[in-house]
Amino acid sequence: MRTKDRTFPTLNALRAVGAILVVLTHSAFNTGRINDGWTGAALARFDFGVTLFFVLSGFLLSRPWFLAAALGEHHPSAGHYLWKRALRILPLYWVVVVVALLVDPGNDGAGPREWISNLTLTQLYFHGLLPSSLTQMWSLCTEVAFYVLLPVLCIAFTGRGRRGLDLRRVLVSASVLSVLGVAWQVRVAQIPGQEGHYGQWLPGYLPWFMVGMAFAACSAALTVTPERTRAGRALEQLGGDLTGCWILAVAVFAVACTPLAGPRLLLTPGAWEAGSKVVLYGVAGAFFVLPLVFGPEREGWVRQRLSGPVPTWLGDISYGIFAIHLIVLNLVFRMLDLEVFTGHFVTVAGLTLAVTVVLASISFYLFERPVLRAKNIRFFSRMEPADRTVAPAPEVAP
Repeated sequence: MRTKDRTFPTLNALRAVGAILVVLTHSAFNTGRINDGWTGAALARFDFGVTLFFVLSGFLLSRPWFLAAALGEHHPSAGHYLWKRALRILPLYWVVVVVALLVDPGNDGAGPREWISNLTLTQLYFHGLLPSSLTQMWSLCTEVAFYVLLPVLCIAFTGRGRRGLDLRRVLVSASVLSVLGVAWQVRVAQIPGQEGHYGQWLPGYLPWFMVGMAFAACSAALTVTPERTRAGRALEQLGGDLTGCWILAVAVFAVACTPLAGPRLLLTPGAWEAGSKVVLYGVAGAFFVLPLVFGPEREGWVRQRLSGPVPTWLGDISYGIFAIHLIVLNLVFRMLDLEVFTGHFVTVAGLTLAVTVVLASISFYLFERPVLRAKNIRFFSRMEPADRTVAPAPEVAP
């Protein structure tokens, strides 16, 4: 079967947006800007960038599995997939951990447990605060847990045979896991963070990953059997109205900026506040991503700009931005001799972004991209099945 697949040229830009949102929210928190009126409320919720990462990961990583099922082909190699994920994530992550633990004064006295747990991405499963300059890595721990679980989920959703893609089964399964994820957040929300990080574990964020997986299944079915995919056709029609989707996304995000989604500061949220936040972020994330994976790929001013060279470049280096920025942020505070929570948001955020983008670019072109060339060496190389005629999914990183 010959199938012309989509290339999703705007999704790199969306990764860049997610990374920049994370930098801005951490800059706003450390300068105390999050306490100032409605702009502070919005900046406090820019951790929404993590939602975009999770939705995109769910979409891009599961889509090859659903596409193979829709084409009646063998599913992708789980070993090769995990090897590529490890190459994309671990080398830079290990460098950042070593630098943060050695250079940041806040980590003086870090013992073997801190070193071992952070190097193995298991720090989220121990009691105690996360190390300075590495607190953002909670989301990477959760995302890596999803990476490991993904082949199991995809096989459970589609079966192991070559029987085609049962879209209803996928959507029902994703819905069930989403409900369980919200229930997890409601249940564990009031366990204090210093006693455990249960609210940051994978189960509580399954709703965001499931949005991406549901979109991936609909997209795969729409590519192979458009005439029999009512859900996909409905999403394709909705995706054509980018303005409408983004107005809805902004409206839902605005609701999430209210106390309904919990406190702005690092206070323990109420049970229903935690549940509301994961639902509101998930809905807003769905409407932000929807018109970039359905509807026209490059038509319209917004899609053309997002497909341009600068957004694509920022998307390429977005993992470096995410991984490095807290080290830079803390260095900016020390260089300017600033105390935390004393203002200077624009200066701190501007300097942090500028320096981080430079370092992330150097990291990507001189380190990360060369490492990725090892993805097809020897044991880990994998030839695509002869009947696979669709393009592979774009590379994805947090």
